[in-house]
Amino acid sequence: MNFGTEDETLEFKKTTVELNDALKSICAMLNKHGKGTVYFGVLPNGEVRGQTVNDSTLRDVSRKIFESIVPQIIPVVAGKNVEDKSIIEVTFRGNDRPYSCKGVYYIRTADEDRVLPPNELRRLFEYSGKGSWDSELTDHTIDDVDVETLRHFFAKATACGRIKDEEFDPERLLTKLELLKNGRLTNAGHLLFSKNAPIVLKMAIFATDEKLTFLDINRQTGNIITLIDAANSYVMRNIKWKADVVGMKRVETPEIPLKALREIICNSFAHARYNTLTEHEISIHPSFVRIYNPGEFPIGYKPEDFVNANIPSIVRNPLILKTLFLSDDVESYSSGFKRVFEECERNDAGIGYDISREGFTFIFKRKVVDPIMDIGIKIPLTGEEKLVMDLVKKDATLSAKKMSRLLNKSDRSIQRLLSKLKEKGVLERIGSTKGYWKVNPL
Repeated sequence: MNFGTEDETLEFKKTTVELNDALKSICAMLNKHGKGTVYFGVLPNGEVRGQTVNDSTLRDVSRKIFESIVPQIIPVVAGKNVEDKSIIEVTFRGNDRPYSCKGVYYIRTADEDRVLPPNELRRLFEYSGKGSWDSELTDHTIDDVDVETLRHFFAKATACGRIKDEEFDPERLLTKLELLKNGRLTNAGHLLFSKNAPIVLKMAIFATDEKLTFLDINRQTGNIITLIDAANSYVMRNIKWKADVVGMKRVETPEIPLKALREIICNSFAHARYNTLTEHEISIHPSFVRIYNPGEFPIGYKPEDFVNANIPSIVRNPLILKTLFLSDDVESYSSGFKRVFEECERNDAGIGYDISREGFTFIFKRKVVDPIMDIGIKIPLTGEEKLVMDLVKKDATLSAKKMSRLLNKSDRSIQRLLSKLKEKGVLERIGSTKGYWKVNPL
């Protein structure tokens, strides 16, 4: 019999001589998955070697685990017979992470146990759910609440049946949601519904795939509920839509699936780290849209892990997530990425992501269309001329002075480019000061 290969919840040890290494594996598995199994008497390749098993051996393994792992766990340590050979099976579970082994914290990566550096240990504490930051009380009161935003949330939550349809009472509602305690808003209540604009959202359109030349820049402050809508609207206004006639109706389809877009934006606000200087970012480039969440991804995981494996939700801000769930902005606690991946695959939309110590960035890939060809211009244009034409396409009333500011070029350079485009016959100025630019397809 062969036990297979080691993985993130399975470890093999030749004998109990390797008990100290096994303790590190137990700690690492608890921190990653909250459960695991270790076999003594099995070789690294999964073959059964066997080892001495008696009551004393089993008690020693159980005692060492109990003494070495903090918070303490109670494992199941049992002797097993496999092909006339004795082995020890240790199974364990724990929902009280982070766990340490003899004062050191470990995390499981594939079949290896690695020591957690300080920044990842901090993240593990944040995701532990114990005394979450968003449940702490602030100095803000119900007088700081944006009542209309709260009313809008209440209407959505009752419409989808996740909150009982009753008379709208702000104080009772916030108390029921655990967002108001003893007359004070929790951090979650303040971030979700405050009229004092506690969160910053930066949005921009760039001329290229580098963050160099702005075509538009927008900075908004607000609460989570209002900024989710602002972020969605900004992207929807600035991506391409395909129009088809189905039967007698005109049907418009966006290049990015809107359900996936909203899911990622909502999750960005739900899982951000707010106890530091926090700024959400959306940047729209010719070939992709980036949504940046200033909250690190759970350590040791990738989005695919939540798609392909039955991993329970790992939550930094439980009250914020719960509130967004009630208004149907987040459908369920652990299937967000699965729905996003499925929606994008169904609509042939490319995706990507970037995990860093500073935050998590989700990327929607766009179907690149040359903006010049898109408006019917086929004669050769330089890269700089294309940038000017792209600006004109977005806003035909732009002045040369504003173009120079947007493209970070001198007034003289812009005037030279405009003259060249006029000479080529693709651009024409209609009117003077309050006129507009007319594009002539050639």
